[in-house]
Amino acid sequence: MKKYGKIIIIVVGILVVLALLILIYFKTTFISKNEVKDIVADNMNVSSSDLYFESIDFEFDNSIYEVEVYYQNRDYEYKIDAKEGKIIYTDFKYFTNQNNTNNGNNNNNGNSNNNGNSNGQNSLNGVTASISLDEAKNIALTNAGLDINSVRFTREELDHDNHTLVYELEFFYNNIEYDYEINATTGDIISYDKDSIYD
Repeated sequence: MKKYGKIIIIVVGILVVLALLILIYFKTTFISKNEVKDIVADNMNVSSSDLYFESIDFEFDNSIYEVEVYYQNRDYEYKIDAKEGKIIYTDFKYFTNQNNTNNGNNNNNGNSNNNGNSNGQNSLNGVTASISLDEAKNIALTNAGLDINSVRFTREELDHDNHTLVYELEFFYNNIEYDYEINATTGDIISYDKDSIYD
């Protein structure tokens, strides 16, 4: 009986050590759910206490957190890289066009210094874009061969790049992330890229 008791103690000890190692691995490799909440709150530019998190599910295979959150009686979704804490998908919108400012607000860093003017165009630091946000979006979507009703924009930002006024656009279609930089004066595509959200 003493022999079996020692075996049981050894087996339990091994299981405890394994459990501790797994816990340490998760703690050091993946961000915590509290960190996920802070990332979402920062992105929405609100306090985490203002948000109701319906679910924060960890997908081990893809190393992402899938988040459902309520804010001001609306339901939003997030996908966050569990290792780096980077937002790889959200349907929380940030609009730079004045006509759309009542529809919500979002971009990937939660900040914007864009201002719409009275003629429906956009301006930044006193410089006015020659093409509207909607025109820039149509240019990007035409290049991607997609329809506006089939994609979700997660970034619509007017910015300066090497002294050039540009629209920075990001949208998703079928788990593919598209990034475009459109010259806000000429409408030319400066750069574009597309990647799987799982890369």
